[in-house]
Amino acid sequence: MKGGHANGFVVVVEFVIQKEHVDEFRKGIIENAATSLSDEPNCLVFDICEDPKRPGHILLYEVYRSQVDFDVHLTSKHFLRFHEITKPWVAEKKVEIFSRLSPTTLQGE
Repeated sequence: MKGGHANGFVVVVEFVIQKEHVDEFRKGIIENAATSLSDEPNCLVFDICEDPKRPGHILLYEVYRSQVDFDVHLTSKHFLRFHEITKPWVAEKKVEIFSRLSPTTLQGE
């Protein structure tokens, strides 16, 4: 698999959202994640987390089959719309790429 991501291509994104837009951003990212999972067969995981002590500090954990599949995500209609709307609300953004060492399943699934 391209780039040595045999168990999945992992994208971790950290956002700090401007206080006045936190609720709108939450709604938008939840919708974007749901659409990604339903419309992109190679989007395997799209988790959204928020620091309970720092509202608006949001972390995404996304897993795709390959980098090509992530690139498809970045050109999808729903992502481009989400990005256009929310970009002005983002105070800070950090993106990191990882290789998944081992696929796992959540307990109970």
